[in-house]
Amino acid sequence: MGIKKIQQSIIAFCFLTTLGLTGCQTSTAPVGTANAPVTGNNRAPQRVDIRGSIIMSRYDQGQVMLEVEGFPSQSSRYNRAYVLVQPITQIVGPDGQSISLSELRQGQNVAILLRGGGQGNLVGLGVARKVWVEEIE
Repeated sequence: MGIKKIQQSIIAFCFLTTLGLTGCQTSTAPVGTANAPVTGNNRAPQRVDIRGSIIMSRYDQGQVMLEVEGFPSQSSRYNRAYVLVQPITQIVGPDGQSISLSELRQGQNVAILLRGGGQGNLVGLGVARKVWVEEIE
């Protein structure tokens, strides 16, 4: 096999790999949330990684570390989670409008989707993809 054929094969392989990887997801919605049932307009899906109350919030260098104590529920993956919230994280207030990172407070009820589902079994650790602040019921 000549060098020219090997080069052509490598180029074709790279092109097909790139085409396959970019064609997997076409929307900007996070994977798994496009068809998830929601409880209302701009509300958190029924199934999230952690749904609970913020019991600790620490701000450092433009990002916030939250400790969230989960509510006993089958629709939440973790009982407790340590979540890093970055400035690029989508944060939705109770009225459905986007809110800033500085508006997250201790005692608020939140529902959080973690990037990659987070790590851990009963206690989760991860970076927030999207945070919904919920009304206290």
